[in-house]
Amino acid sequence: MKLKVKDRLIVALDYKTLDEVKDIVNEIGDSISTYKVGLELFLNTRGEAVDFLHSIDKKVFLDLKFHDIPNTTTMASMFANNQEVFMFNVHAGGGPTMMKSVSKMLKENSSDSIAIAVTILTSFTEKEVATHFKSNFNISELANHWAVETKESGLHGVVCSPLEAKKIKELCGENFYTICPGVRPIWASSNDQKRIMTPKVAIENGADFLVVGRPITKSENPIHSAKLILKEIEEGLKIIND
Repeated sequence: MKLKVKDRLIVALDYKTLDEVKDIVNEIGDSISTYKVGLELFLNTRGEAVDFLHSIDKKVFLDLKFHDIPNTTTMASMFANNQEVFMFNVHAGGGPTMMKSVSKMLKENSSDSIAIAVTILTSFTEKEVATHFKSNFNISELANHWAVETKESGLHGVVCSPLEAKKIKELCGENFYTICPGVRPIWASSNDQKRIMTPKVAIENGADFLVVGRPITKSENPIHSAKLILKEIEEGLKIIND
């Protein structure tokens, strides 16, 4: 897929109501083409946020992070596919059998949706990963391992920190997508993200898609903030292509 600069920025709609979504999306206008609908917004609007975005020709990253036994996750993924979303995700922690089942379903249905897996949430620290997973792997090693499993299972990419994107590209190939939250311009607060990088450096580091929320949606001038980030993306791509 040939990605334009505009296609690479996904704005996270971390809201509870459809009215809030309509206000910010209408304010941003044509500057952004793709939005992330997460669990909070999806549940609070009973899925209407997805319908609204599609009605105005916006693409949707459905960020519900399906994680269950293979059959249940596959049925949930079939729902996402039937919504014709641009992208949706599962948890890589569900294992290769689960991910292979999802991949098989998508192929059987000739799906156009990009199906990706979440590796390590960007809110985790090294200490928390070691304690929670009882693992000798550090964050990068664990993310790399799950990315390879995701690739081998037939899914299209992973959600990862921009700190892991370059190595994942080396392991899984240029056509394997890296979708990176934990991206913050220098002028924005890091909030609850621990492993972060600026948009320009994230692109240089191998990120295909950047997921950005509050630096745009909570900005006094969302359009201006979005354009600043798009400019950084363009600068990062120029360095790669030169």
